[in-house]
Amino acid sequence: MAQLAGIEVGFLGLGDIGRPVLRRLKSEGAVIRATSRSPALRYKIARDAVDICQAPSEVSDKLKDGIIILMLSKESLIDAFLGGEDGLLSNLATGALVIDLGQTSPDGTRRYAKLVEEKGAHWLDAPALGSEQDASEGTLTIRTGGRKADFERAHSLLKAISDDIKYMGEVGAGQSAAQTV
Repeated sequence: MAQLAGIEVGFLGLGDIGRPVLRRLKSEGAVIRATSRSPALRYKIARDAVDICQAPSEVSDKLKDGIIILMLSKESLIDAFLGGEDGLLSNLATGALVIDLGQTSPDGTRRYAKLVEEKGAHWLDAPALGSEQDASEGTLTIRTGGRKADFERAHSLLKAISDDIKYMGEVGAGQSAAQTV
């Protein structure tokens, strides 16, 4: 049950699908550092014994070159979490891997990947398709785009939340494939 024991994961996005994904990762042994712009959502997830950070920059500071998951429903939310003085990009470490589990446009994901890569970090687009129940059961469908090495680095995390994972190619390929699933 502890296939992710000791792995530290940053998590941004505590909505209807994000919370069960976070709980699954935690149940598999991952140490979660999370934040939300909503104090109410931070409170809800704190009850799950998750390390709650006050801002995205605090998540990236604690994770250093680790893996940070975005589970955000709109590109405007990605913009808000990445940008600004307390945004993820303000101190994103070289070697960090940002995984976008949300459904983002292929052009948007390529733009975000470029911003992350300018910091020396990496981007994997891996839209997670399914319902809240699918997230709870670990049966989401995931199509990924990005560097093959990043896909392999993220595979154990993705396996904890999905039984249908496919690598589709370069950044944007996951988002493009998800539009046809």
